[in-house]
Amino acid sequence: MSFNLKDIFKKYGWQIVAALLVFQFFFPAYLKRAVYPYVYGKAYNGVLKVSEQDYFEDVQMAPFELKKGKYRYMLAPKTIYAVTGKVGIVDHYDTLFNKFYRGQFQGKYMALVPQDVFLVIGQMAREDVFQKFEFEHEERLGRVLCKGVKYRRSFMSSFMNEQEAKENTAKYNECMKYIKQEEQNNYHPIPANENINKALSMLIKGDVVYLEGYLVDELTMRLKTGTRKNQYHENIVVSGMNPGMCFILYTTKVILNGRVYE
Repeated sequence: MSFNLKDIFKKYGWQIVAALLVFQFFFPAYLKRAVYPYVYGKAYNGVLKVSEQDYFEDVQMAPFELKKGKYRYMLAPKTIYAVTGKVGIVDHYDTLFNKFYRGQFQGKYMALVPQDVFLVIGQMAREDVFQKFEFEHEERLGRVLCKGVKYRRSFMSSFMNEQEAKENTAKYNECMKYIKQEEQNNYHPIPANENINKALSMLIKGDVVYLEGYLVDELTMRLKTGTRKNQYHENIVVSGMNPGMCFILYTTKVILNGRVYE
């Protein structure tokens, strides 16, 4: 029995195309990972090791202009920054759904920062510890939760009995021993070029990735980056665009899965 790909595509062509479109819509990174590394990246022969701590070097540099489509930005570098971390969650803002849902209010910032990336380093990135966590991301904010723990958010989170409540508390306390603010952060990466943009668009949970660049303020929207962890900002911007403690990282280099993007 032989298979003719031409006949199969002729018979099931629209189903195949529909399946690929659905896959691309819900899992945009996976199809890209089959192609982008060979088009936009170069071979990297080193071995990535998750950082125990981030690299920071404060600088004094003049602001520079950046254009993205119809938008113009003014970026003010504050700190040279580099880290190798494990991806907890990626939130893609460049999907058709997000462009429709958020684009009318956040279009300018979405064009600048197409996705958010939440990274952990140090002990939190160790695989046996990493598996204790769940990661959530909403409106440019990321956070770490304890896997299997009930959080009191609604009546659906109520406990069946006192024993279950005690077990939940014990599980929560055990997990919280491993959650350290200095080993986690949410990033708003600004791609310096299309190679970087493609690399960032491929990230998925569990990836070990190296990011390098500059932590920058964005002056036209008056957005300030974090320049150290455990840092909060007083300025609040409506519509989910406030970076808060997040790092706005003008990203000039990415290393991922044996390929380097610059």
